[in-house]
Amino acid sequence: MSGISEIKDKLSQVFGEQQTNVLVEIVAMVYEQVIKSFNLDDVKQVIKELAEAQRKTEERLNVLALRFEQLTEKVDQLAEAQQKTEERLNALALRVDQLAERVDQLAEAQRKTEERLNVLALRVDQLAERVEQLAEAQRKTEERLNALALRVDQLAEAQRETQEQLQKLAEAQTRVEDAIAMLLGRMKTVEERLDWVFHSIGFAVEDKSLRVLPELLKKEGIEVEGKLIRRYYWIKDDYNQINIFGWGKKNGSKILILGEVKMRASKKEVDKFLKIANEIKRREGEPPVFLVFVASDFHPNVEEYLQSKGIKYYWSFELD
Repeated sequence: MSGISEIKDKLSQVFGEQQTNVLVEIVAMVYEQVIKSFNLDDVKQVIKELAEAQRKTEERLNVLALRFEQLTEKVDQLAEAQQKTEERLNALALRVDQLAERVDQLAEAQRKTEERLNVLALRVDQLAERVEQLAEAQRKTEERLNALALRVDQLAEAQRETQEQLQKLAEAQTRVEDAIAMLLGRMKTVEERLDWVFHSIGFAVEDKSLRVLPELLKKEGIEVEGKLIRRYYWIKDDYNQINIFGWGKKNGSKILILGEVKMRASKKEVDKFLKIANEIKRREGEPPVFLVFVASDFHPNVEEYLQSKGIKYYWSFELD
């Protein structure tokens, strides 16, 4: 009856002593009645059934645990699949948005295409009307061609007669061309002789300039040292001639004398001379330079241009 003592201790913590004793007696009486009415074989059978039920329960729990693990794995797989599905849905949503934008663009393009088709339809109608007009014009043209063919037949006969006359003219033309060729040959000979004459005159003026200029330059205070000569310089892949080249002294200082001789002076020739003179001056060490130009004819504009450039010029008759 150790259990009764424990029950009494528990009850005494809540109830008074008298109440505790009464309750203990009641529990003892109930326990005694239960023991008397209790069948041990039934208890054993119940325990056996409970044990079997417990075994089956454990088996079901094991099966449930296995299914739970499988279900957990399946849920993980479904979660991963759901994530991939969401990613695909996001990509699909983006493509749908892009497709919607493309559809809007296609709709706008379709609208513009319809507008162009309407314009094209109008132009086709206008073209059809134009074709009808051309067909009528073609009919009239054919009528005129028929009339023209008749005239051509008439002209063919006249052409035959004309051809005979042209043949005679061709023969005369040949004789004229032969005469012209002979004349051109003579003209070429004359031109060559004229070129020779001009070159001879030019060289004669140059030679005279080289001899006479030293005396004329004395009036400019320049004393020529040695002789004035022609000279070639290699400039820009070619030899360039300076017609007058020499050295002299002015006021005791050495000076380079450069000059050009032409039959008729021009601004273009003056500029060309200046470019060559500047290059020679550079190659000779940048000495003081006296520039002179000799020609048989100077236009007033050229005289002013020479004066503006500080170039002394002489007429060829001044060399006499």
